[in-house]
Amino acid sequence: DYMTYYKLGCNWEPGKPDFYWLLKKHSIVICADRDMNKGDILAITQGFNTIALAQIKSDRIPCTSRAELKEDFKQSQIDYGDWNYVADATIWELPDEERFQYQLQQGICKIQSQTIQEKVSSLIRKFMGKQIIEDCAKLLKGNYNIVLTGAPGTGKTYLAKEIAQLMGAKWQLVQFHPSYDYTDFVEGLRPVDDGGGHINFERKDGILKKFCKKATYSISDLILKSWNLLIKHMNQTDNSCEYKLPSNLLTYKLSLIKGENNRILIEEVMTVGGILQILPMGSIGYEEVLNSYYCWLECGKVSDNPFEYSYSDNIGCKNVVLEILAKYYNLPLNNVVGNPFVFIIDEINRGELSKIFGELFYAIDPGYRGMKGKVKTQYQNLVDEDDEFADGFYVPENVYILATMNDIDRSVESMDFALRRRFAWKEIKPEDRLEMLSEKLDHDTCVKAIRVMNALNKEIFKTRGLGSAYQIGPAYFLKLDKEHYNGDFTALWDMHIEILLKEYLRGYSNADAKVEEFKNVYFNSLNENL
Repeated sequence: DYMTYYKLGCNWEPGKPDFYWLLKKHSIVICADRDMNKGDILAITQGFNTIALAQIKSDRIPCTSRAELKEDFKQSQIDYGDWNYVADATIWELPDEERFQYQLQQGICKIQSQTIQEKVSSLIRKFMGKQIIEDCAKLLKGNYNIVLTGAPGTGKTYLAKEIAQLMGAKWQLVQFHPSYDYTDFVEGLRPVDDGGGHINFERKDGILKKFCKKATYSISDLILKSWNLLIKHMNQTDNSCEYKLPSNLLTYKLSLIKGENNRILIEEVMTVGGILQILPMGSIGYEEVLNSYYCWLECGKVSDNPFEYSYSDNIGCKNVVLEILAKYYNLPLNNVVGNPFVFIIDEINRGELSKIFGELFYAIDPGYRGMKGKVKTQYQNLVDEDDEFADGFYVPENVYILATMNDIDRSVESMDFALRRRFAWKEIKPEDRLEMLSEKLDHDTCVKAIRVMNALNKEIFKTRGLGSAYQIGPAYFLKLDKEHYNGDFTALWDMHIEILLKEYLRGYSNADAKVEEFKNVYFNSLNENL
């Protein structure tokens, strides 16, 4: 039941060409006449240097069954015969810092060295962990809405955050529960103390609507709002303001004075040797600030924050005005349209979804993202006319919804089919998240935990009335770290695993006997040799 480790050298005979390119081109490994099976792991070498790892994803077949291989085999001087088997494989090319020496003869053979097995196993878990994140991110980008399903303890919530981070997205998490409703999610009336001892009710945005507002900002809208605030500030004061510019040598101040037609007159005030100097710098309006922003980014003066620059550069006054707008009026430049925003719904099936989403069934449809999916909400008549969604609410095209749920929760059956068809579904299996164990447990404990988990899950899968939804994910074994049980599998069984299995089997006539069977599988697999 456990994978076998092989070495596959890409230089079979002196003078013959290296064929690693062929493996990558066709996503295959060459098995020759070895009895390799689906799930087996290969270290791919060039000489003594391990350059890639692979996992077999299909049954092996004679290479002659794949006509497209014939010419490439001929070019690589590999025998294209019935004895020479191939299999589909996932191949991970190792970065330079991860490559390692494996001094063994060329060709194909089993890896007997435990040290090399441990090295390969650790790297494979790391790559597979990255692969599942990349696959889910690709699925989310293509479908806008996905649900991560699977057995308890597979780290779906943590995975959702990793997906959002990989996408470079702003993200927010909410957990559904039976009391959660439309007023929490979209909008509703909320009590507000008027300060005089009276309670009034006002329409307030729900968490999703607030999130979508952040995602709808365009840079022009933000600059316009901030510009108007700056003009308003000048109207309420003395029609001017000053901003001190940082410098190690001189004292700079930028003086802004409100001019005609909402333009701003700009002058630079600096003190040199105690002498005050005023340098006129012209005037500027909103459109010029807007254009200067794009100019600024295209010039590439800075990479992360367009308002962190050196004043020793010949910086125009427009960019300094932008800095004032950003600093004093909280211009959120990272929230411009186009940047991804991921809204994470944890345990989505614990809420009453029709009640929570309401008319948003239409707006969240991947085909109706953006303005074309605009809907009138239940409280539309109370929305301010200057609100972003004054004419109706919509989910912006750069907003993605990523939900999680445990298959074991039977309430999923009550989920509306209208809602279900708007989501893509991705099952996260316990074996998909083994890197969780590698990151926290020492190697020996990690290997034992994987062996025990696989054996126990196999027994759970074939138990009538249970199945894959009741399997146990890697998160349960994280407590074997030094901070908790320090590798004590008995304590883990007594305090967590046995209790969970008893709950699974509640109401079974043979529950006690079945738990005893699970216990024997658990401890027998723990004591097995690899």
